[in-house]
Amino acid sequence: MELLSKGIRLEICEDASQSSPVWRNLYGLSSTPDIGGDPEKIEVTNLADGNKRYIDGILDYGDLEFGFFYNKEDTPDEEASVKIMESYAVLRAYQQEGTQLDYRLVYPDNTGHQWKGSVNVKRSAAAVNAALEFTLTTSLSSEMKDITVTAG
Repeated sequence: MELLSKGIRLEICEDASQSSPVWRNLYGLSSTPDIGGDPEKIEVTNLADGNKRYIDGILDYGDLEFGFFYNKEDTPDEEASVKIMESYAVLRAYQQEGTQLDYRLVYPDNTGHQWKGSVNVKRSAAAVNAALEFTLTTSLSSEMKDITVTAG
């Protein structure tokens, strides 16, 4: 059966290597990038070959860009809350501190991907009668792992 994109979530954690990491869901996620890397193509043609030959190099995931709707809450987020309502403000603070975060993108079937990466947010252009948006861009500083998240 096909799956609907409803329920996809992007979560962050300051240190996923802890025995009980605290993952916090970023509110307002509206789009995700393609997840999967393209290996670099390395030419290995020698003088005896009749055509060019190649081997796969390392994977390059590039920059991952996530779209969000911008919102402002009456009360600021608490660090202990499981959901970050003011995603832009929280991510911007991490960016200004130069903090690397652990990320996990979880699909409705509880499969997903986990990585460590940088934080860079920018507000999108505004238009008349349109919702305000921002983009989170992260570059990987770890391996990309396939995961399955268990409830609990």
